[in-house]
Amino acid sequence: MKALLFILLVALVACQSSTVDKKGNEIKYKETVQINDVPKATLTFFDVSDSRCPENVKCVWAGNAKVDLALEGVGTEGKITKHINLCLGACSTSRGFHTIDSLDQDFAGQKYRFILESVNPYPIAAKTKNDYSISLRIEKK
Repeated sequence: MKALLFILLVALVACQSSTVDKKGNEIKYKETVQINDVPKATLTFFDVSDSRCPENVKCVWAGNAKVDLALEGVGTEGKITKHINLCLGACSTSRGFHTIDSLDQDFAGQKYRFILESVNPYPIAAKTKNDYSISLRIEKK
């Protein structure tokens, strides 16, 4: 009976969502973080495109911040690389303009939800891509 309870408890814990922890969820431009041990999977903040209206400037539209994230891992076919794109602000989609700040993705035998919380710094006149970081929450499903 104790063995059955233990198995049920382990199954219950395994089915719950968990968040991949990364010091405050901040990932710097070109930084790679590990999102899973087995199978091993990593995520790299690969690229950023920022057209948000800079502070203290009058703009015709609010703009957006798009990030390209590269996932790398090992699946049944061997090494897998997949890019996912997330966007904050006025993002163009087939359904018009809206924020695309989260995405559910199956990758290397695991289900994840990626939630883009912020893109920093907010636009200013002089900045380079190396100045950027993102706040990204990753949930295992």
